Amino acid sequence: MSHHDTKPEPAKYEPKVIGVLGEFAGPEQLVAGARAIREKGYRKVEAYSPFPVHGIDDALAAPKPILPWVVLGAGLTGCAVALLMQWYMNAFEAPFPLSGYDYGISGKPSWSLPANIPVTFELIVLFSAFTAFLGMIAFNKLPKFSNPLFRNERFTRATNDKFFLLIEEDDPQFATESITSAFEAIGAVHVEALYDQPTTPMPSWIVPVGAVLMVAGLIPLGLVAMNRNVHTSTPRLSIWWDMDYQPKYKAQTTIPDSLFKDGRSARLPVEGTVARGRGVIDPALELGYIPASEPTFETALLLQEEGTGEQPPAEEPAEETPADADEAPAEEPAEEESADQPADETTEAPAEKSTDMQEEPAAEPAAEPADEAPAEEPTAEESQPATDEAAPAEGGEAEAPAAPHYNWVSEFPEAITVDSDLMERGERQYNIYCAVCHGYAGDGDGLVHQRAIAREQLATWAPPTSIHNEAVVKYPVGQLFDTISNGNIGDWTKDGTPMRGRMAGYKQQISVKDRWAIVLYIKALQKSRLVTPDELSEQELASLK
Repeated sequence: MSHHDTKPEPAKYEPKVIGVLGEFAGPEQLVAGARAIREKGYRKVEAYSPFPVHGIDDALAAPKPILPWVVLGAGLTGCAVALLMQWYMNAFEAPFPLSGYDYGISGKPSWSLPANIPVTFELIVLFSAFTAFLGMIAFNKLPKFSNPLFRNERFTRATNDKFFLLIEEDDPQFATESITSAFEAIGAVHVEALYDQPTTPMPSWIVPVGAVLMVAGLIPLGLVAMNRNVHTSTPRLSIWWDMDYQPKYKAQTTIPDSLFKDGRSARLPVEGTVARGRGVIDPALELGYIPASEPTFETALLLQEEGTGEQPPAEEPAEETPADADEAPAEEPAEEESADQPADETTEAPAEKSTDMQEEPAAEPAAEPADEAPAEEPTAEESQPATDEAAPAEGGEAEAPAAPHYNWVSEFPEAITVDSDLMERGERQYNIYCAVCHGYAGDGDGLVHQRAIAREQLATWAPPTSIHNEAVVKYPVGQLFDTISNGNIGDWTKDGTPMRGRMAGYKQQISVKDRWAIVLYIKALQKSRLVTPDELSEQELASLK
C-alpha cells in the first residue's frame, strides 16, 4: 500500500484595510470636510489635491515641519566649519603634526574676515542644500517602492481634478463603518475602503544581475587608479581630440611661423591709441617730472604707457647707436643686460666719452648692478657707446653711474592733499607692496631678501636698496614717484635710452594717488632717522620716551 503526501495549499490571502478614502467635489468642500472630520476626533487624516489649497493645513491641524530648522542648523554648522577651517589653516600654527601654517604674504594679515567670506558662503550653501535634499527624503520616508493608493483608479485623478481625504488605519478611532458614515455625513461624494495587496516576490535574477552591474561599474575607477601609478609611452586616449589639441597661440610667446614679422602671438596696441578715460594727463601728477618740451597728448600718453618715463633729449641730439647694439635681440632680459655691465669696466671707461644727455649724480646706488656684474668675459655689449658708461673717479673707487637729467617734481602736485589720511594710506600701501623687499623700516631687509640669504643666492641676488641710502634720501618726490611707477633707473642705456634696473614698476597695480601716498610715507621714514631733537616739539619728544 503506497502512501502519497499531498502538498499543502498556501493559506488564502486575507486583504487588510489600510484606510478609508473620501472624495470631495472641490477645494472648499475639502477644507470643510477636513475641519469636520477633525472635530469628530480623527487625527490620522491626510488631504490630497491637484494644487495647494489655502487653509487646508489649519483645517487638518497639521504640525509644522522641522525641516527648515534642520536646514538652518546645517547652514550655521557650515559657517562655523568654514571659518574654523580657514583660521586653522592660515592663521594658526603650533608645534604638532597637521598644524596650520601662519604664512604672511605682502604684509597682509593672516586672518581677515572679508577675505574668508567666499569660502564661508560656499560651505553654508553646500551644507544647507545637502541637508534639505536628504532631510526631505528622510522625513517623507522615501523611497517607497509601492503604495496602495496608486492602485486605486479614482485616486489617480488626485493630480488632475479630484480632492480626497484619507483616514489611515493607525488612527485611534479607526473603524471602517463609522468612518464611512462620517464621510457621507460631511458631504463626501464617494467613499470606499482601501485594501492592501499581496506582494509579489522579487524575481530571482535581480540580485545576481545587480551584483554584476555593480562590479562592472567599478572597473573604470580601478583602471583610473591603476594608471595613476604607472608610466607608459603610449599617448593618452583623446575622446575629444579637437578640444585637447587646438590651433591657438599662447599669450606672451613668440611663434616662428607667425603671420606677423615680429613673431609675437599677440598684437601691441596701435600707436596713438587712447584709452577711454585717459584723455587728460598732468605730467607732474602722473609722471613725476615735467617734460622738457610741451607734451602733446600722444607723446605724454606714450611716455606713461611705455613705462619709460624718460625725458627726451632736451637739446643735444643722441649719438648714433653702433650697429652691434642694433643687432641685440629685443627679447634679451634686463638681468642679462645688467650683467653685461661689469664693475671693472665701469672704472675703466674713458672719461672723455661724451653723453647724449646731461648727467647728474647717481639716481640709484651703484651696489645693485655692481653686485650682479660678471668679473670677466667681455661681450659684444662692451662695445656700447661711451655714453652708456659712467666716468670713473680719479684714482679711487668708481663713482655711482650717472643718471640722465630729469626735471623732477620737488613738491607734491596740487591734486594731492598731504594730510594724515594720506600718510596712513601710504603706510598701508607701503606695507603691502614695498615692505616685502625693502623691509618695514626701509632698510632693504624684507622677507624676499632674507629668503635669498637663507638660500645662499647672493651670487645671483641683488639686495634691495635701502631707502635710507644717501642717494635715495636726496631723491625729489617726483623721482621717488617715477621709481615706484616704472622701476629704478639703471646705470646703462640701450640705443641711447636709459634702461630700468631690477626693480619692476608698480603703476599697473597701484593707483596714482596711492603711489604719491607711498612717496609721502617713504619721506617720513627717511626723516625719522635724520631729524634732531631740536626740530621736535616738547610733546613729540615726550611721546618718544
